[in-house]
Amino acid sequence: MMAIATACGTIWSVEQARAFLAATKDDRLAFVWALVFNRGFRRGELCGLRWSNVNLNNGGAIQVKETWVTVGGKPQGSAPKTDAGRRSVPLDPSLVAILKTHKARQAAEKLAAGAAYQDDGFLVSDELGCPLRPDSVSWWFQRAQASADLDLPRLKLHDARHTAGSLMLAAGVPVKVVSDMLGHSSPTITLSIYAHVLPGMAAQAGAALSASLLG
Repeated sequence: MMAIATACGTIWSVEQARAFLAATKDDRLAFVWALVFNRGFRRGELCGLRWSNVNLNNGGAIQVKETWVTVGGKPQGSAPKTDAGRRSVPLDPSLVAILKTHKARQAAEKLAAGAAYQDDGFLVSDELGCPLRPDSVSWWFQRAQASADLDLPRLKLHDARHTAGSLMLAAGVPVKVVSDMLGHSSPTITLSIYAHVLPGMAAQAGAALSASLLG
C-alpha cells in the first residue's frame, strides 16, 4: 500500500508503520518512534519528558507537563502552549514493555558512566544522561529510516504524528478522543487537520449501519 500525501504531509499506512517499528525495534530511540506512531506525541513533548511523569503501573500513562524547545539555537524546557497540551496519555502493555526496556538500558548506562552521568530524568538522552536536542531526534529519525532499508516514502518526524492521528480516526476512534490524545484545543481543529480521513470514516459508518439494519 502506498503512502498518502495529505494537506498535513505524507502519512504511512498501518502496514508501513508496523514494518518500520519492527525494523527499528533495537534502535536507541525505538521507544520514541513507538510513542509517536501509536500516540501522536509532538517532538518537543517527548524531548521534555522525564521519568517522574511516566507511570508504568496500573495500565500506564504519560503526563505531558513540559515541552523541549529551541530558543536562540539553544534547547530549553517550556510549559505546553495550551491547557489542552497538558494532558494524560494512556499507555498499553506493549508500550509499557518498550519503555521498561529503555529504562533498563538507561540504568545500565548510568552504572557504566558513574559520576559522569547527568541524572535529570530525561527519557530522550544520550549515554551520559544529557537530553537530546529536538533537531537531533529528527536527524535520528531520518537515519533510522535509512537504516531500516525498507521501500517506504520518507517521513518527517511530525508526519509520524499525523500518521498516528489519521490511523486512529480511520480505525473509528471518536474524534474527541483523538483530539484529547493529540493535545488539540478542540475537536474542530482535529477535524480540520484530518479532513482527508472523513470520507472513508463516513463510508465505513454507513456500511456498518446498513449491515446492522439491512444485513
